Amino acid sequence: MKTFKTGVFILALLMLLAAVTACSNGNDTIKDGGVKDEQETVDNESASLLVYCGAGLKKPMTEISQIYQQENNIKIEYVFAGSTQLLGQVELSGKGDVFIVGSKKAYASAVEKGLAEECMEVAYHNPAIGVQKGNPLNIKSLEDLAKPGVKVVLGDEEANAIGETSQRIIEKTGLDGINDNVVSKTSTVNELIVHLTSKDADAAIITEDSAFQNEGIELVEIPEDINIAQIIPVGTLKSTQQEDEAKRFVDFVCSNKGKEIFEKYGFPPVK
Repeated sequence: MKTFKTGVFILALLMLLAAVTACSNGNDTIKDGGVKDEQETVDNESASLLVYCGAGLKKPMTEISQIYQQENNIKIEYVFAGSTQLLGQVELSGKGDVFIVGSKKAYASAVEKGLAEECMEVAYHNPAIGVQKGNPLNIKSLEDLAKPGVKVVLGDEEANAIGETSQRIIEKTGLDGINDNVVSKTSTVNELIVHLTSKDADAAIITEDSAFQNEGIELVEIPEDINIAQIIPVGTLKSTQQEDEAKRFVDFVCSNKGKEIFEKYGFPPVK
């Protein structure tokens, strides 16, 4: 009798273990499927591109990213700074997907260092003289920036494209007196605008687009024969691990839609 009861107990125990194992296997299958689906969602949500972008291009590039993210479900993360600072960050970090700055000469440095692929052209980033609203000193030309007593601010030629281009224009025209009147140099073109609107300076060499729709600033054109037009280049970085996606974003920036957005903010598009 005792033997019979023991046998029944063992049989029941085996059946219970079998049931538990079956349930466990079923749960593992559901869990694996759930984990996989969850991971796919996480990967999709976290897909992103790191874009190093010149500070003066912030307005159009911000709108471009908003549209691109909605249409492609890809997050665009920006680092905004002067071209030299951006180049240093790319070189130091060894990370990033796309590079866009205010001049082809600045972009060429990235190519020479083996950090970026060849570029595509987007829009013009043309230099102009910026003065306070009302132009109180009646500045009409670059020669006026060299007159004694005129407070001038320029971009830092070691930090950004407009600073480097300003020095090339000064060298081209021989107007070294402009540098004698410089009261400050800035790391970005946006800071030049701040100096003018706060009336810390009488004039600056800025870009036409940086003063676009800014009521506190007036522009004085630099004649075409002495001006040095800048073209905005964009391309992929060699550090990208998402080459196809990075190229798609570059193509979108250079598309008719992308150029329309640049034109909306005062950048004449490259045809």
